[in-house]
Amino acid sequence: MPPIVGPDMVMPPAADADAVVAGQGAPATVEPGVRRMLRRRQAAVLIFLLIAIVVLVVGQVVRSSNNSATPVDKAGTGALAPGAQGVPVKPAEPTATATAAPTKTTAGGIPPDAVDQPPTKAPTNVSSTGFSFVGGYGPVLGTTGTLRRFKVAVENRTGNGNGNEFAAEVDRILGDPRSWIAGRQFRLQRVPQAAGSEFTIYLSSAKTSEKMCATGGLKTAAFSSCRMPGQVIMNLDRWRDAVPDYDAPLEVYRAYTINHEVGHQLGHSHEACPGKGKPAPVMMQQTYGLNGCVANAWAYLDGKRYAGNPID
Repeated sequence: MPPIVGPDMVMPPAADADAVVAGQGAPATVEPGVRRMLRRRQAAVLIFLLIAIVVLVVGQVVRSSNNSATPVDKAGTGALAPGAQGVPVKPAEPTATATAAPTKTTAGGIPPDAVDQPPTKAPTNVSSTGFSFVGGYGPVLGTTGTLRRFKVAVENRTGNGNGNEFAAEVDRILGDPRSWIAGRQFRLQRVPQAAGSEFTIYLSSAKTSEKMCATGGLKTAAFSSCRMPGQVIMNLDRWRDAVPDYDAPLEVYRAYTINHEVGHQLGHSHEACPGKGKPAPVMMQQTYGLNGCVANAWAYLDGKRYAGNPID
């Protein structure tokens, strides 16, 4: 039966079209403030997603760059070293060994004492094992020119003690005003093993000197001294006894052989006897005979360079 509406009774308002009717799932009315809040939340979510995408992309680029870097080259093959920034590491080149020209022989079958070699700044080919280097600094020999340094080493089993006596004799010979310093182009000084030098003067037994000279292709038959780049190798037998028929005191022969081999180190070649009865040039191979010349130990005579004709 329908309700009876009296004059004092009010009918409920009609339902709002946007109101949610229980059990019917209709949307409710959204206030303007609520809509603004929802839009702000949506914008914030979009911004967050954009930031996340940018971070991911940048991270991927960084990882890709790191993975493409060249690893450290431990084998020296030319790969990039860390921090090299594109500059390749060049492998070390092998050290060249000294070579010598074929040796000649005298009438007696004994090879000459050395072949010509250009001067160098560092010893090569000779091991210092079994040698004692003379310590301390020697006097500066000469008055003008570039200072060229050398060392002195004595084989331990030669019975020459610490080598001081031999070193003093070397200083005396090279410091003589008739020696190479007379050219006034350079000075010489003996230095200890730890110091830098241009060459080393070795005093070694006949057999050891033969082996040392052979490393440069020189055949001395254990008879003579020799010189290779950076190495002046003195034969102990010659140092003690000179050679037969030299017709001069031992100290003259010693001065000759030091000046001759050091002369090779300074760039001088062999020279011939200029004539019978004349002084033998210091670069003449006096060890194998004077050929009519008179024994002479010095490169300068009467203040002038004394030399013979060059020979091969």
